[in-house]
Amino acid sequence: MGLPYDFREIERRWQARWSRDRQNEVDLDGADDSRTIYNLVEFPYPSAEGLHIGHALTYSGADVWGRFQRRLGTTVFQPIGFDAFGINAENYALRTGQHPATLMAATTVNYRRQLEALGGAWSWEATLTTNDPQYYRWTRWVFLRLFHAGLAYQAEAPVLWCRACQTVLAREQVEANGRCERCDAQVDERVMRQWFLRITAYAERLLAGLDDLDWPESAKNKQRAWIGRSVDENGTVSMRLHDWLISRQRFWGPPIPIIHCASCGAVPVPDEDLPVVLPEVDDPAAIRPTGSGRSPLANFPDWVRVPCPRCGAGAERETDVSDTFVDSAWYFLRFPSADVADRPWDVDRTRRWLPIDQYAGGPEHVTRHHLYARFVTMALHDMDLVSFGEPFPRLRVHGMLTMGGAKMSKSRGNVVNPDELIADHGADVTRVALLFTRPWDADGDFDPAVVTGVERFLARLWRVATGPVGDAGSEHVADTARRVTADIAEVVRALVSLVAPFAPHVAEELWRGLGEVQSVHTSPWPG
Repeated sequence: MGLPYDFREIERRWQARWSRDRQNEVDLDGADDSRTIYNLVEFPYPSAEGLHIGHALTYSGADVWGRFQRRLGTTVFQPIGFDAFGINAENYALRTGQHPATLMAATTVNYRRQLEALGGAWSWEATLTTNDPQYYRWTRWVFLRLFHAGLAYQAEAPVLWCRACQTVLAREQVEANGRCERCDAQVDERVMRQWFLRITAYAERLLAGLDDLDWPESAKNKQRAWIGRSVDENGTVSMRLHDWLISRQRFWGPPIPIIHCASCGAVPVPDEDLPVVLPEVDDPAAIRPTGSGRSPLANFPDWVRVPCPRCGAGAERETDVSDTFVDSAWYFLRFPSADVADRPWDVDRTRRWLPIDQYAGGPEHVTRHHLYARFVTMALHDMDLVSFGEPFPRLRVHGMLTMGGAKMSKSRGNVVNPDELIADHGADVTRVALLFTRPWDADGDFDPAVVTGVERFLARLWRVATGPVGDAGSEHVADTARRVTADIAEVVRALVSLVAPFAPHVAEELWRGLGEVQSVHTSPWPG
């Protein structure tokens, strides 16, 4: 059937207008503290494949909630960023002969294009990217706070080694079948000297704190099982949880800020010398992992050899980098202070905006990212660096979108590309179709037939709002209007207003066509 209006032109025009008017930006210092909401969705890892339909579902749902809250009169801070370090990007870059920085610059641009095309009300002025030195400067600062508190240490221990990625992995990154969750290669055990974060010191608090969180019970139970508290017969308490292994023998990550001195031992890099920037590389082959147990950074002697910060003698930098989950364990603290250059977060802004009012994420991160972030936040709270101990008091976990009863994958040929949906039907249709396929937090199939139904609905809305009184559409509205004792114009305005969080572009177009000067997205919610 199609739509009776040029959805491509309307969506491009309103996206440009919202950006020009800074409609989605927030005065982080001037907002009324009692009327603010920090609406956060897990930032994406910008892979070369681009945004997938599961992302589109997650972000559309979070955006609808944020737009709704704005209409209730709250100031909503809704940032987005890019988790751009890590093994996935580096593996793809090595396969294609690129530098990971070049690859991520391109994929980040593509992800932003896709996110903008979906029509999300993102605060782009607060965007952060984890491979930006101005971000990982503070990732390393957080690490050093943990180091000084005795929560970061290096030790010889049995570790899990991925044959293909040629690096150690945290236990959380190994599937039940003993394979790497990133590349599916077999994982072996080796004894190596590695860096750990002492998450086990917080096991009891991590467990007890779950009781007071507004999380799905299934998510709480996953963390409880992963922490794995048990009491033996003789009254001894034991935990399944292991300390968090963060070392990676790779190039594409923030270097662990430690200098090894023969006299002084492991010496932290002084704060004023942060960040330790990755060396420049002309030949991408130079960053290929060697499998020797040392990072490719060990092959850059001019970068490795430095004076000891304490005694001045010749010393060497730590050549391991940290895993990408360290980058994301604190990123929610940085968003409100993304424009602050001289400290990781502004105390006043952090007190005003955090902890997060609602966090939307994936079930696969419950025993990794969500757990790590809780640990880091508790530790920072104990150091009096933040005023709260839980980062995500309210968590909502999305379901898995399937096709034909199976997980979407290229090998099965059942992948739905959001770019194609948006190009053929528009962002409004895509958003509504995704959100009305099944409950946002439930697993289930994406039914392409829903797209046709959504188009029919939006086409009828368009005809009702733009057609003359007396046609079939208007007559239908008139009947509704008589039942609710309101006139047609009021009913149409209410209908357009109610649709706006779900289909923001066509609602804005119709709202202005009804003679309204103020954006529908800043107008009060009806009722």
